[in-house]
Amino acid sequence: MPSVIALPMKSVFSRLLTLALVSFFVAGCGGGYKPTGMTATIVDFRPTEARMLESSGVLTLRFTNETISPLGFSGSSHKLYLNGSYVGKAVNNQPFGVPPLSSITHDVTVNFENLALIRQLAEMGQSQTAAYRLDSVLFQTVYEDKYELKTQSQGSLDLRKLSAAAQ
Repeated sequence: MPSVIALPMKSVFSRLLTLALVSFFVAGCGGGYKPTGMTATIVDFRPTEARMLESSGVLTLRFTNETISPLGFSGSSHKLYLNGSYVGKAVNNQPFGVPPLSSITHDVTVNFENLALIRQLAEMGQSQTAAYRLDSVLFQTVYEDKYELKTQSQGSLDLRKLSAAAQ
């Protein structure tokens, strides 16, 4: 008859408890980082191309770091809404950094996808401003881990340059 090694119940329980605690602490260390404290707002807008089927412009964005740590990003993506309607998207693959408790400006090219709305806004006459919403995703790489910081800003955008380009 084969012999069965009997382990005391206390030894098995303490080993399981140790394994559970180590797993808990290892899992807790890996997923705790979440980037925060950044905003992206529109400072300026300049139209660059106004064609029948495709229009684009340059948005000057202000990135503000509200933390006490410098932050670096590998790129960003921005969706632009004017008067509540989606008009276009800007994608930036250039890395940039923001010092602690400060801000930088950075130009991105926005490609307009809702040309009918852009023409309508350009023809608005004397009402030369539009309410904007900018939904931004900032991409950050820390060692091999990739993070996304989502931020949203709202304000008013001067459309006089857009009106001049449309004529």
